[in-house]
Amino acid sequence: MKKEKVKIDLRRETFKKVEQMHPHQIMLYVALIGSSVLFLFLVVAFTASRPTNSDFLKIEFPKFFVVSTVLMLLSSFSVSKIIPAYEKDELEKLKKWLGITFLLGLTFATSQFLGWRELQENQILFSGVRSGAYLYVITGLYVVHVVAILLYAVRLLVKCNKVSLDAVQSLIYCTNPYQKIRFKMLTDFWHFVDVLWLLLFFYLLFSF
Repeated sequence: MKKEKVKIDLRRETFKKVEQMHPHQIMLYVALIGSSVLFLFLVVAFTASRPTNSDFLKIEFPKFFVVSTVLMLLSSFSVSKIIPAYEKDELEKLKKWLGITFLLGLTFATSQFLGWRELQENQILFSGVRSGAYLYVITGLYVVHVVAILLYAVRLLVKCNKVSLDAVQSLIYCTNPYQKIRFKMLTDFWHFVDVLWLLLFFYLLFSF
């Protein structure tokens, strides 16, 4: 009976937390779950399509994928500084960390393109075997996620910069609960992208 009561209490607590979420947050989390399932399907398809008894992927792992990982870890640190800066009404620090995070994300996307060039130099082409195509689709879809979050980040940065020029708007901005939700969505999305890349990176690393 006690176990059943604990389960019921946990369910009620979970539903209560969901009800307290902003609709935009719920939409984001549903989208992230959908993305996770999609990437899982693609990884399984990539694994199943790899040729047996072949020299496919018997090449040196792309160096720029390693660079991408370092950049993502750095961006995870910088994005974690955004909400504390907002909560302390430190708009200059908020702009700084938003800008750093954006630049790291942009550099990450660039390093991905350079990683694709390394694959092409080793004759791993999108129009080649199915496994090669899946490799480009997986990393390409990931870059699409990064670009989406970069657009959202630059939108927040532009808004923050505009507001910081006016004292009254700054006060309203820093006391608006929805603004914190927007930054929470940014950090949650960014951390999801970070973790996803780390999982993909280590999977691909041991596939080469």
